[in-house]
Amino acid sequence: MKKRKNTITDLNLNFNTGYDATAILETGLLSDIVRPKRILVRVLALAIIIAAMTVVLELRWDNMNYYWYQPLTNTYSIAIAGFILSRFVLSLCYRPPKDVGLLPTVSIIITAFNEEDAIYRTVECCYAIDYPAHKFKVIVVDDGSTDATLVEVSRAQVRWPELILDAFEKNKGKREAMAAGARLAKGEILVYVDSDSFLRRDSVSKIVQGFADPRVAAVAGHTEVANVTKNSLTRMQQARYYVAFRVIKAAESVFGTVSCCPGCFSAYRRTCVMEVLDTWLNQHFLGVQATFGDDRSLTNYLLRKYQVIYSSDAVATTIVPEEHRKFLKQQLRWKKSWFRETLIAATFMWKKPPLATVAFYAQLLFPIVAPILILRICVWLPYANGDLLSPVIYLVGTVLIGMMFSAYYLFWKSDRYWIYGLYFTLYYLLFLVWQMPYAIATQRDNKWGTR
Repeated sequence: MKKRKNTITDLNLNFNTGYDATAILETGLLSDIVRPKRILVRVLALAIIIAAMTVVLELRWDNMNYYWYQPLTNTYSIAIAGFILSRFVLSLCYRPPKDVGLLPTVSIIITAFNEEDAIYRTVECCYAIDYPAHKFKVIVVDDGSTDATLVEVSRAQVRWPELILDAFEKNKGKREAMAAGARLAKGEILVYVDSDSFLRRDSVSKIVQGFADPRVAAVAGHTEVANVTKNSLTRMQQARYYVAFRVIKAAESVFGTVSCCPGCFSAYRRTCVMEVLDTWLNQHFLGVQATFGDDRSLTNYLLRKYQVIYSSDAVATTIVPEEHRKFLKQQLRWKKSWFRETLIAATFMWKKPPLATVAFYAQLLFPIVAPILILRICVWLPYANGDLLSPVIYLVGTVLIGMMFSAYYLFWKSDRYWIYGLYFTLYYLLFLVWQMPYAIATQRDNKWGTR
């Protein structure tokens, strides 16, 4: 199948990515011809989930039977398994916002910094949406780019003269760019899109339906990986993205407590954003101005008073890191903002529905405790007690949970990337989990981290 440099409009996929259409077919948009195969794949996925869950529950039952031999370790094992299983159960209760025909005015805001390779395609996808032309405007805020980003935006303005551009003379940070876009916007809904992300044609019409509920201040869209075929790292991120949205965010959305609207693609009620804009823009933590974690921080400000939900029908793709060095830096930055914003949210999340509250505080505790428990199970117990069984049981349980996530992906997407969910589980255990102590220790270091 022939590749295209810009958008894909054929095959009735209605999906603008700027990438090979074959990759889109491989990520689960299957035709009627392969439906029998998909049924068999789903049966296999269910079998894997049931088998893995059965063994995990058996291991956790052993934790209860021998609880007092290692109470700290057993408490952690039981709690983390219960939390993960609860996410799966709650995600089954999730339903995307109903299409009630809502068509508010929309301002699509693209914040860009040195994105010469992708910005034109991003703008092109924004103008290709199936939304009434008089109902939306596109705004690009350039955050002092030093490459050819402005040249590409100017080229886009030739094709779409109505495109609004606000160019900073020097780099101020994404938060300043987002705020500038909000002030320029006139639409009832602000749709933020990263400059390396691509909207599906129906994404805006889908995401705005969530605002039919006046209690909702923000809606997180669903994001997948545009450059999924690049290498094993991008495939791993595809599996992780899908599960993170369709399980974690879906479970949070049941209670209207989605903790982070991603910068890739999210929508906000403009009046709600303007209520907190100045406070958010000037946020400080530990005496230092917050310069990263902008999307999670904005979500946090809105969660105090409003609901934040997730729309699985509103889909975009985004370019993810293709090199381990860049990926690890991104993950460290995300952990630093996660720790800061989760601590802040802990001051008000107790006001939310009980199940959401318990899940939130559990989610706060687990990543912080995990490195300590892993060292104890895998290093201290074998060294001090000659206990070689506990590390084996822990690793087996971790692999099985990874298989559950992978099988969940396989059930819904039915593509060959499902096994990379297990790859992510092992990658997290070997590398990412150890970033948390460093992220906590360097909270006052507000450097961007990826540039």
